Amino acid sequence: MDVDRGPDGPFWWIAPGRTRAFGSQSARRLLDRRSAVMQNLAPLIVFDASRKLPEETRMYYNGAFDRGADVIIIGYGDAGAVTAMTAHDDGSSVLIVEKQAEDRRRPNSRFSGGNFISPNSVDGAVRYMSELYRINDDLYEVDPAVIRTWAEETSHNVDWLRAQGGECLELAQGGEHRHIEGYESITVYKPNMYEHPNGTGNTGWGYGLFKFLTEKVIDRGIEVLYGAAARALLTNAEGDVIGVRVDVGGRELNLRAGKGVVMTCGGFEFNPWMKQNFLRVAPTHFYGNPENTGDGILMAQEVGAELWHMNSCAARLVAHFPQSGYPGGLPVDVWGLEAMAEIKISHEARSHEAKENDVALPVAQVYLPAGTLDVPGVIFTDRFGRRYTNELYRGHTLYYELTNFDSQKLVFPKVPSWWIFDERRRAARGLPPDVYGPAGPLQQIPWSDDNLEEIDKGWILSGDTIEELADKCGMEPAVLKATVDRYNAMCAAGVDDDFDRPPATLVPVDRGPYYAVQLWPGGPNTQGGPRRNAESQIMRADGRPIPGLYSAGEFGSVYGMLYPAGGGNIGECLAFGRLAGRMVAARRA
Repeated sequence: MDVDRGPDGPFWWIAPGRTRAFGSQSARRLLDRRSAVMQNLAPLIVFDASRKLPEETRMYYNGAFDRGADVIIIGYGDAGAVTAMTAHDDGSSVLIVEKQAEDRRRPNSRFSGGNFISPNSVDGAVRYMSELYRINDDLYEVDPAVIRTWAEETSHNVDWLRAQGGECLELAQGGEHRHIEGYESITVYKPNMYEHPNGTGNTGWGYGLFKFLTEKVIDRGIEVLYGAAARALLTNAEGDVIGVRVDVGGRELNLRAGKGVVMTCGGFEFNPWMKQNFLRVAPTHFYGNPENTGDGILMAQEVGAELWHMNSCAARLVAHFPQSGYPGGLPVDVWGLEAMAEIKISHEARSHEAKENDVALPVAQVYLPAGTLDVPGVIFTDRFGRRYTNELYRGHTLYYELTNFDSQKLVFPKVPSWWIFDERRRAARGLPPDVYGPAGPLQQIPWSDDNLEEIDKGWILSGDTIEELADKCGMEPAVLKATVDRYNAMCAAGVDDDFDRPPATLVPVDRGPYYAVQLWPGGPNTQGGPRRNAESQIMRADGRPIPGLYSAGEFGSVYGMLYPAGGGNIGECLAFGRLAGRMVAARRA
């Protein structure tokens, strides 16, 4: 069997003696726990175990190695750093291979908010996650054993970080989905190390956490091979992963992993083909590392890995300005609150018990007393100018509202969407948050405090009247005018009859000039990749782990369609980074 991998040439692995028919007992058990759809697809992916495979099809590596270590880690974000620290502390030699050059290394971790989950109750967190991923009594989107491991490992996150010398503050109490049993077991923390370099006075968040972890890797003397793009996983005749092939400036190196390889190389946020074929709506624009192109997913598939959660992402609406020079999305601070003092000191809100009329900020997940809010008038509309959602949206699930397709018009009506606001929001502060994302500490998209430069650039559209603004957005002016008039009337009445927004946020859009920003599906990262088990091992399609191959972080994240709370992915990086580091270090070399 021969598959062309493009520039890397043919590389297809089939372990001798490992192919089997689905009539086997283990395969029946596998099918018993999967959906009917997968049962129907199963015969399409099975080889005839009785057929002898020619020797030349049994691809494995038996050549020399250029160098090696006990543990090789592919990818150097938060998950890679924690994995390296743990494996090193458990007595293994460690080598990190990183695709980016040292002087331009910008993993998703540095773009992120950096908040992380650390549950206050393991059993409560298991109940919460189980409800999020239970399809029926016999079928879960995430293996129950993995859920239990997630809860146990993440519950140690805050103590582990502090034991390493890190600082953090309690940011929010409770999961994002407060009608789900066990939500109260989720606690979210904000890292509080290192001041940001962009003059905002912000401290910590994703930038600070990653800088802290990087210094801990350096302190341990762990070697990092920068500018090393992993090309293939190397296996022996039994199918065990024994090394990695990397490209360093055009030079091919074969690296031996004495104990195993841990893949912490992120998702496929900047691979257009994979996004088009796996995600639920297109286009989807992510903010983060532009070199996250799904390379690791393809490499894991080549050695037999099963994929999961490929159509899932914790996403919402983002702006997209490719003319800025940054190719990804840009998160927006819809209410002008995500980066202001309430959030910068929001650890003080932890003693505030949420009440019926309080307002939960969409992304930060902090409940603020209604009486403390000074919010502008804002609405979201679809491409035609019709309002379609509560703008106090769920920060990690709004994406799924954007996926409904109009089979008559042959369009996704909500792609693109429009953010409509008036002079109050324009004058309040910059539209993107300044603590994370491309306009945050990394300054991939510099942004003015008053948004006037961006109006001049045409990124923010403006009009003296709603009708003029609608015309610039390509909408029927009468449609947007009717939408705004209805919204303003509900503000006057103090009741949102359409989408039940809290009364404290019902501020009319009535102070011109008026503004609009085009918004697209997007967010921080994809979740899909190789399936992992409760020991962080990457799994084959037949339910067996691939010996010597592990994963951590958002590379095959444990999260499926629903996301437990802000800080889920960073919490997973810390938790499964430690787990993968322990597991691979304990393996016999």
